[in-house]
Amino acid sequence: MENITGTLWYVKWFILVFLGALMVDLVYVYWPWPAVRGVAVFQHNLHTETQLIAGLSNPQGLAFIQQVQAWVYQPTFVWTGLHEFLMLGLYPVADSGTASAADIGQGLATGFRDQIQTAYIGVLLFSQRLAVLALSAPLFGLVALAMFADGLLTWYKRRTSVGRESGFIYHHAKHAFNYTLLAVWTLYLLPPMPLDPRWVIPPALVLVGLSLRLAVGYFKKYL
Repeated sequence: MENITGTLWYVKWFILVFLGALMVDLVYVYWPWPAVRGVAVFQHNLHTETQLIAGLSNPQGLAFIQQVQAWVYQPTFVWTGLHEFLMLGLYPVADSGTASAADIGQGLATGFRDQIQTAYIGVLLFSQRLAVLALSAPLFGLVALAMFADGLLTWYKRRTSVGRESGFIYHHAKHAFNYTLLAVWTLYLLPPMPLDPRWVIPPALVLVGLSLRLAVGYFKKYL
């Protein structure tokens, strides 16, 4: 089986991170140690981080975050029917006393209410952080452009002054660039606790810039 590369590599890992985030959320809510938490605590975490993001964003940024949340919620909950299932669990109708399909569906919705609520909160938290990363993309692009230019100058100096060749550094720097982006997704999108993006994005900018500079600077001298 061939290794997935390029855009498909990012798509594959994004899907895995999304599914992993939902699993982490469920474990966080239901794991009884070191303290019993529950859906209410997870809801509080979402509210706390939303307030933090609101304090760091302007109205246009907040509108974009809400739009991204709607984009992610649509396929995950509306298209799959989980939205109706969630509403049925939160606001059950009167029991008819029969074993109809509607009554069975209401029983399932009520029985799995906490799990669906956890997924609902997790999707909102995930999409909120995804929007924050999207808003940070121009900053990543600016750093990447600056480091690319600096790396290109280093590459030119190596080519014109008999600088040493190092395929080892080039290949490891190229892989480090991809895995740094993956690490940002993992460290920022997975945790169910409130996170300040100022503790995640600046270090990621440094690592992305350094890896890109090394990859460009140690690209093969003679094309």
